[in-house]
Amino acid sequence: MKKIEREECREIQMCILDEIARICNENGLHYYIACGTLLGAVRHKGYIPWDDDVDIIVMRDDYDKLIALLKDERVKKPEWLEVIDDTRDDYYYPFAKVTDNRTLVKMDRHKGDSGLWVDVFPYDGLPSSIPLAKIYTQIAAFIRVICLAMDTDFSSKTLNAWNLFYKCVLNAMTYVVGRKRFCRFVEWFHHRYDIKTSKYVTSLFFDNRVDSILDKEKLLPQTVFKFENREYTGFANYDFLLKRMYGDYMTLPPEEKRITHDFYAWWKD
Repeated sequence: MKKIEREECREIQMCILDEIARICNENGLHYYIACGTLLGAVRHKGYIPWDDDVDIIVMRDDYDKLIALLKDERVKKPEWLEVIDDTRDDYYYPFAKVTDNRTLVKMDRHKGDSGLWVDVFPYDGLPSSIPLAKIYTQIAAFIRVICLAMDTDFSSKTLNAWNLFYKCVLNAMTYVVGRKRFCRFVEWFHHRYDIKTSKYVTSLFFDNRVDSILDKEKLLPQTVFKFENREYTGFANYDFLLKRMYGDYMTLPPEEKRITHDFYAWWKD
């Protein structure tokens, strides 16, 4: 297999994003570049120099429609475009990856394989009470830890003793409960509050460092951002969101905090 270098990886990821954006635009759905992708667009007009993935957010009602369209064989899209979600036997996360199935990726600490991807996260509704919303997001944070444990490659030499212990325990618990039964519970939990009537929203899969209880009305307005040689839609109130997530987001972090996903990618034979 031929290895794919970083610049080519990025071009493939943006081709995937182009298709997602096209399908959203043609069907009246709203997507938002998010997380490091949004920060990169604001601060660098493209990728953060050390970043290696693309993230978008879609409000839950549009998210469910988008995933259905991506899976619908009648919808025009490239043959290489594939959507992976927790309906697949070996995938346990409560968000989708849209991939290029001509490619193969191996990530440290993660088992299984997929192609180069764009992460598509739903924003879900929360309780109308801030204290209850905080409790709800804490439960979601623990669920996230369990999902990550199910996807752990226990042969990885980068796992320390504590990581290995608690991930093994949580992983074993999911076999007792039933892994797909647990996924259906997570799906129910994330759909618990209707996004249309919720005042507050969040991505229930983010960890505590970036998890925020957010006012939905501040997030709905969109604007266009330049990203590399393209344009994509994102949050018009990006300053509100990025400050909540990263603090002084225009200041570059120290080198030791410039985190990547540590993956390798190849073209399939």
